[in-house]
Amino acid sequence: MQTTTNGLPALLRRVKQNSLTVPRFQRRFIWRESQVRSLIDSISRSYPIGSLLLLEKKPDLELASRGIEAEIREDYPPGDVLMGGDEDNVRDAESYILDGQQRTTSIARVFLNSHPTKEYYFDLREMWDLRHEEGDSWIRTRRRRRKTSDRREGNKLIRADVCLDQRKADVYVSEYMEDIDPEFEGNRSAARDAAAYIKGVFETIRNYKVPVITIERDSGLESICRVFETINSTGTRLRTFDLAVARYYPNPDLRQLWDDALDEHKILKHFNVDGERALQVLALRATPKGRYPDIARSTLLGLDKSFITDNWRESILALVDTYRWARDLGARPETLPNHNVLAAVAAVRCVCNREESRGGDFWPDHDFVKRWYYSKVLQAGSSQASNYKIGQDFRSLREYVEDHVMPAVSEVKLNADMVLRLRPQDVRYKALQCIFSTTIRLDLRTGRMLDGESELHDHHIYPRNAHRKYGLPRNLLDSICNRLYILKESNLAIGEGYPESYFGQLAQTARDNGTADGFRRRMADCMIPGDPNDRYWTDIFSIENFEAFCKARAQLIVERVREVVGSSLKDTGLTPEELVDED
Repeated sequence: MQTTTNGLPALLRRVKQNSLTVPRFQRRFIWRESQVRSLIDSISRSYPIGSLLLLEKKPDLELASRGIEAEIREDYPPGDVLMGGDEDNVRDAESYILDGQQRTTSIARVFLNSHPTKEYYFDLREMWDLRHEEGDSWIRTRRRRRKTSDRREGNKLIRADVCLDQRKADVYVSEYMEDIDPEFEGNRSAARDAAAYIKGVFETIRNYKVPVITIERDSGLESICRVFETINSTGTRLRTFDLAVARYYPNPDLRQLWDDALDEHKILKHFNVDGERALQVLALRATPKGRYPDIARSTLLGLDKSFITDNWRESILALVDTYRWARDLGARPETLPNHNVLAAVAAVRCVCNREESRGGDFWPDHDFVKRWYYSKVLQAGSSQASNYKIGQDFRSLREYVEDHVMPAVSEVKLNADMVLRLRPQDVRYKALQCIFSTTIRLDLRTGRMLDGESELHDHHIYPRNAHRKYGLPRNLLDSICNRLYILKESNLAIGEGYPESYFGQLAQTARDNGTADGFRRRMADCMIPGDPNDRYWTDIFSIENFEAFCKARAQLIVERVREVVGSSLKDTGLTPEELVDED
């Protein structure tokens, strides 16, 4: 990368020559008028306005782009007005504006008189009156007329772009201050001082230097992609898919293709799937058997356009089937542990294109892949995330489907103490919620079956207000040990009730109805510790025993995980009885 400066005239010259364009993925010009005035005021005071980040155009990275949103006139301004003293310091290569579109467009609209509907003027009298204060009220706008005028309102207003023409601007300032402004009548010395001050402001504008960082054309594609991910000054990450949209446009138009896919397949929108997943599936699909898969950003941006077009629909259908499969395994948008594993699964569906790939019976042994999947998503976040691991997963699953070579199942390291410490943002917490969804079959309160059509609520067994009311630890109240899915109606019925009370009522009702054995099975299904037939059972739900309850339930959760992943689980935890007896 090269860091240099462009004088304001040189920057405007580049805009006028259309050598600076905006990639298609960038948002449109959205600055408010107050932001434009503040920018121009900063320039007039020689304040820094931040650097521009440019990418030199190169044949192997052509991005769909548009010009600056300004009505540039070829015959205006005269060429010599935009000739500064820094021509040798300006790189004339055509470039994309990666960061600085709003500032560049604002500068062009003001100093090239190219706003679509209005013109900018500088109020000479206001400039003088505000010389000792901060403020941008000296910058005025007027509706654009059919015939533009250098000056308005008795020559008090000078059109902003005129200040770049030193000779004309000096004449206009002198004429107004020394001959017209009534405040200086009879005081030539004060008028000349005012004129000198305003000429100095205009000189500051003409000499203003804008820092420019340029990514040169010989930079590698991977380094360019890394810059793209972090440059947006608004804090919004520029995604690989955004860059791909500009890279491949107009054939194919990835944005339109992805929008159509989201409209047709609601599950993709439901799970907030990013378009990059489709590109990953395509890149994996393009990998010849025996070669190690590569889905680095540069690979996604180097796919053959015709390959994308020919294989897009099948890749989308594979994604749709895969997210349905994940939903059947308990995933919800808020609990989906990781999208990366699903990209590998979808790609295998795509490559191993058979009739049975449509739907959930694609795998030679569905139960084995279910175990493989849960073992994957129960890894810590850092163990799931890399493109390398996506490639590994794709390769091993492909060999499993095509050659019946069993893939290795990840070792799951989990014990009761770890379960207690998991936080809701942890992918393992989300994975446990998925296991809850598929293994808890009965509603805690009513005993009704839970299925894919049930409207479920995430229920806190001890209500969250117990922190405020009794001082119970907030981290444990939000722990997975204190939560489970129940029917919406049951959650509303229990409300902010405390478990010692509502479990006692449920147990008594079961005894009265002669359904105590069924109630015991229901509690086991929901991983509620203790024996409901024990008359002292509800004691474990007292406020004093809250932490003991959480520890006991944590071990039951570990045992539930063992039922799902089998010998993959490596647990060094204690038994529920030992955990309860500790306290």
